[in-house]
Amino acid sequence: MSAVARAAALGPPVPAPARAPGARRVIWAIARRELGIAWRRKMVRLLFIFSLLPPAVMAIILVVRVMAKEAVDFDLGWDPVAALFRIQVFPVALIALGLGTPSVARDRSEDVLYLYAVRPVTPWVYTLGKMFAVMLPAMLLLLAPSVLTAVLRNGILGDIVSTSDSLVLVAKAALASAVLGIGFAGVSVGPSAATRRGRWAMLLAIALFLMPEPFKFIYGFDAVSIGPASASRDLVNALFGDEPARLALTGSLVLLAYGTFGALLTRGQVQKEMRP
Repeated sequence: MSAVARAAALGPPVPAPARAPGARRVIWAIARRELGIAWRRKMVRLLFIFSLLPPAVMAIILVVRVMAKEAVDFDLGWDPVAALFRIQVFPVALIALGLGTPSVARDRSEDVLYLYAVRPVTPWVYTLGKMFAVMLPAMLLLLAPSVLTAVLRNGILGDIVSTSDSLVLVAKAALASAVLGIGFAGVSVGPSAATRRGRWAMLLAIALFLMPEPFKFIYGFDAVSIGPASASRDLVNALFGDEPARLALTGSLVLLAYGTFGALLTRGQVQKEMRP
């Protein structure tokens, strides 16, 4: 039998089954969808615009510093990168709450978690997608303005500051951005998985941020923090200020613990409901 006859007997070729997308693509797709939904909310857009104001103010202050030095030979002796990072943490924390607190609660209230299971999407992939939707914007909004300010600082004040100092500040900003992004994601996404209402998730997350600090009340400001807001302050002040270096370590551990607990809580909750 000729090759043509054999092909005719076998019929048309059967297409190979499509390969399922990898975990990284699914995580990115979930994060991108969540960011698209969040961007349609006016509050998130306003918070994003608000987060752009501190870098603009820092650039203006840098120019004023140079003008003051040239006019009256007076140097303000002030580091814009450290000041910017301290200020930028507050609007970024608000953005994290706006992004993370409605995310899982919305899916739970609409009973759509089972739709992810039939894709199939594992609970861990779903959790990481929701976490990354908060972590990535938080990290970028903290790191990008700091890098830009460090470049302006080094270019405008090149005769006062060194390039190595600017690189050290950028490295500190990168470390703090990563830790804060993970912590903020856990504090916002975790409460969202604990309830079916975004407003209740917001209240739970705010309560975590505003929790009292018993160790600092008893032993002073050098004591260990237990809340995310105080841990963030310890981390930033230790990296960019004169606070003891151990506060940077303890603050980082507390924030990473919140990020881990938020991820575990989300994974455990969605696993119960992610059944087709």
